[in-house]
Amino acid sequence: MNLPENFVCEMRSLLGEERFSRLSQALMSSPEVSIRLNHSKCGESTVEGEPVAWCEEGYYLNERPAFTFDPLLHAGYYYVQEASSMFLHRVLKQYVSGPVILLDLCAAPGGKTTTALGALPEGSIVMCNEPIRPRAKVLAENLMKWGNPRVMVTNNYPADYAKSGLLFDVVVCDVPCSGEGMFRKDEEARNGWSEELVANCSRLQREIVAEAWNCLKKGGYLVYSTCTFNLHEDEENVAWIREELGGEVLPVDIDDRWGITSSLKSDELSLPVYRFLPGFTRGEGLFMAVIRKEGEDKQQEMTAGKTEKKGKERKKPMREDRGGTENLWVNPTDSYLFTSLPATGERVALPHDLVPYYKIAEKQLRILTAGVMLGETKGKEMLPHAALALSTAFRRTAFPEVELSYSEAISFLRGETLSLKEGVARGMVTVTYLGAPLGFVKNIGNRANNLYPREWRIKSTHLPDEAPQVCIEK
Repeated sequence: MNLPENFVCEMRSLLGEERFSRLSQALMSSPEVSIRLNHSKCGESTVEGEPVAWCEEGYYLNERPAFTFDPLLHAGYYYVQEASSMFLHRVLKQYVSGPVILLDLCAAPGGKTTTALGALPEGSIVMCNEPIRPRAKVLAENLMKWGNPRVMVTNNYPADYAKSGLLFDVVVCDVPCSGEGMFRKDEEARNGWSEELVANCSRLQREIVAEAWNCLKKGGYLVYSTCTFNLHEDEENVAWIREELGGEVLPVDIDDRWGITSSLKSDELSLPVYRFLPGFTRGEGLFMAVIRKEGEDKQQEMTAGKTEKKGKERKKPMREDRGGTENLWVNPTDSYLFTSLPATGERVALPHDLVPYYKIAEKQLRILTAGVMLGETKGKEMLPHAALALSTAFRRTAFPEVELSYSEAISFLRGETLSLKEGVARGMVTVTYLGAPLGFVKNIGNRANNLYPREWRIKSTHLPDEAPQVCIEK
């Protein structure tokens, strides 16, 4: 691997020869493979691997399986995520003790959002956002597969959120960066690196944080992170947040055995920050800091009072209803409001404590999905969306179920037509693998038409001899 010359010079100066040698050797080695379990789905399942010290749901795998061909990955039973990024779990467990409203502002592809969902107390609401449309669609797919109904996914710029007036207890800013921490996994990151890129990223990061700060309640927490090593995007930006925005930089409880590095500066930039360096910690490069906004949260309203617009509203207000047969598709343990997404008309069921945020978002933001995605009407028929089957709010008795073999499950995930065994009722059928719902087919007798979303389908025609075994039942 050829590292950029100016990067080598800067990091050698910053780390010293001994530590830089250790880092550079690690960058030449193969990266760790790690996953994080979705305990809301996989229950008591475990993993053959070593636990990630700072995240109770994370595991290092002994080798990299063919994840694409594991139906349980597509069912949202686990998420493939490098271990360093799971440190957000540790942060939220330390500083969040009750239900909150959290915003993940630069969220694609969804690793930190799903980490947050695993760490936050029950009753919390999460909004996650991605400005770039194709990446936002990937984010929406991953969150629908994860299956938590108390989530909304949007496709907006940070400035749109700042203008919306919505306020959050926690804002996660995993900002776009120069990507130094991904050098051993991403050749494009190495080839595209330059000092000019670092400077441009640093400026953009401050712009994003300034917008995010306006979305944060008094006393709320900003979690700032990058996947890069240099001071300009890391310590210098955290110092800027403290000095210009008035934030208090907070410590996180860690164990020295984890090898997490503190600030690389011994002067005024020596703040409680956390840097993961390959060769020192088991994971890729990551930098994270927790900053508290001054003031106290005195039962603040959910908005800053800026949501009313003069003149004609950009979108029609939400049309509320109690649903029809859709009522039978979601568990009765929670109460829902049924409505249609403004952009697509697809039907969704919103948990009632998500509704106030949705009502503001539909006027101010571009919503891709929210709550439980139900489906869409085709003629006189309501076709359920695969996301319904993947939601933890799905009522399993709503449709007949058919268990698929491994090869049948892969065929379904490819979008192929299935032939179900005799005796299966005609109409909508839930298909499962090892008991995990994968989606729906419409059984018409001689065949079952596949309703799995085209953009989610496995493209490869390869079929492994054996199914990958990542999640193992106890």
